[in-house]
Amino acid sequence: MELVMQPTATACGQACIAMITGRSVEEVIQTMKTDGPTSIGQLMEALDFYGIPHAERNTRISKKHPEPYNRSILTVHTLEGYTHWTLLWDGKYYDPEFGLICGDYPHGRITSFLSILG
Repeated sequence: MELVMQPTATACGQACIAMITGRSVEEVIQTMKTDGPTSIGQLMEALDFYGIPHAERNTRISKKHPEPYNRSILTVHTLEGYTHWTLLWDGKYYDPEFGLICGDYPHGRITSFLSILG
């Protein structure tokens, strides 16, 4: 996995898709037709477009699912008060805003995740 930083303040979702697919973030922005905020539905559509298998829905962190799966797009509510997409891949956080993070995630609360399969 190669870290891709978001090119704008709101293109974290596109950067996560770029990391998963190995495409440039510029190509993903063109495919998704936005460099702005994205929904989980838009991320799933982009994964479908690139042929990346994923869970059918976003899973909330709960007693039943206390931790995200090892390869997931994470929904993070940041300490600064906004919602942010971050990638968890093989035990490391590939955060398109804050960089590569090993260990506990320090920039907010992970509230849900979309598993990447295969």
